[in-house]
Amino acid sequence: MIACHKCGTTLAEGQRVCPACGTDVAEAPQAGAAQTTGGQVQKQTVQPVRKSPYAPTGGVNPTLKALIAAGVAILFAAGLVFWQVKAGTGVDISSDDLVKLVETFPEQEQAVYSRNKEARQELAKELRELLAVAEEARAAGIADRPEVQRQLALSRAIVIGQTYIEKQNKEAPAGASSFVSITQADVDAFLKEPGQEQKFEEVIADIKARSQTGTDIPPERKQQFKQQWAEFMIAERRGLQQGLDKDRKVQLQLMLQEARVLASYYAREHLAPRIKATDAEVDAYVAKIRGKAEDVLRRARAGEDFSKLAAEFSTDPGSKTRGGDLGWFGRGQMIKPFEDAAFGLQPGQISDIVETEFGYHIIKVDERGMRPGEGGEEEQVHARHILIGYGIEQADPMAPPLPPREQARRAAEQDKQKKIIDELVARSRVKVAEDFDFKLSDSAGGKER
Repeated sequence: MIACHKCGTTLAEGQRVCPACGTDVAEAPQAGAAQTTGGQVQKQTVQPVRKSPYAPTGGVNPTLKALIAAGVAILFAAGLVFWQVKAGTGVDISSDDLVKLVETFPEQEQAVYSRNKEARQELAKELRELLAVAEEARAAGIADRPEVQRQLALSRAIVIGQTYIEKQNKEAPAGASSFVSITQADVDAFLKEPGQEQKFEEVIADIKARSQTGTDIPPERKQQFKQQWAEFMIAERRGLQQGLDKDRKVQLQLMLQEARVLASYYAREHLAPRIKATDAEVDAYVAKIRGKAEDVLRRARAGEDFSKLAAEFSTDPGSKTRGGDLGWFGRGQMIKPFEDAAFGLQPGQISDIVETEFGYHIIKVDERGMRPGEGGEEEQVHARHILIGYGIEQADPMAPPLPPREQARRAAEQDKQKKIIDELVARSRVKVAEDFDFKLSDSAGGKER
């Protein structure tokens, strides 16, 4: 199975059009796109002072990333969908529930949680935040809107229908690649039922409204979507007849997708205006980062171990684990302000603060001398640095960084967002176990590996 690259809905084998948002999954971005596995964005790291051969690209505003992307990516990958919390009750996710959830994830993601306690705890934390925001969305009346109710109903059909289809395939006769008992005659009969055409047109209208483009869906794609929509509606109906919605794993998936839908609405309408940073807040954040760099510089010049300071404070993932070591480099390999400062130092000297588009650098030269280069012998330095940056992840990690002030703005907004979400979690009725034991089992025999 694959997941829609736009909304994250899991598609059945052979599907081309996402039944939740109408996206053609065959048009998913390929080259240069970040991929998600286990909720974590996998990316190549560009050493943050070396020149990049990549041209700037347009960025996206990531201020809601902590809410939407981090905790939801793995839920998307697992195809999780919706559940209604009754008024007056809270949500209580036990450690056993977390195990059941992870069992619905792809096997490579299960392997991550089987061996990584930190990943399990982070998943529990992200679920707690997601559910708390969804609770606020319900209180704000978002779940009562007709268009949201239609989206939730469609999501419910997808997860129960997908569960039914997977069950059918597992029960297929020996040697059969797949077995789905929904025929074209079933689809035609379903679409002739009173009200079904109207429901489908409402779904199409909702998709167009959410896309914010106002453009019509091409007739061929619309027809493909109608076919898949009908198949999921039929599959849901049959799944309910078999009681699949009573299965705890399905219930948990239903719960979490409702939370995702409601949280996304709440984030756009309620959180986004509250976390917008003012110019004064951006100025304060720049001063805070600069002050941190000045404090680290004082400690380095006072004699503290430079490598240990780099390991503790540097935001350069490519060098901090090596004590800030950048190795040997010649002129033309680093961005100009960094190069000028490094080649102006003698072995053992520590620079003043050097500001670049990556943040604030503190440079220490260990050695310098003549070494082989691309054009023969050249002067090189062996240096290490401590980077005090803004900690902003870009949509394209291979592209040059955003302007420093934009990085500061986004970092300030992330801080405001975290504070708001922490407040929502503190006052919510959501309970999620902080950790859980998970062992990877053999998918056929159920034996622990």
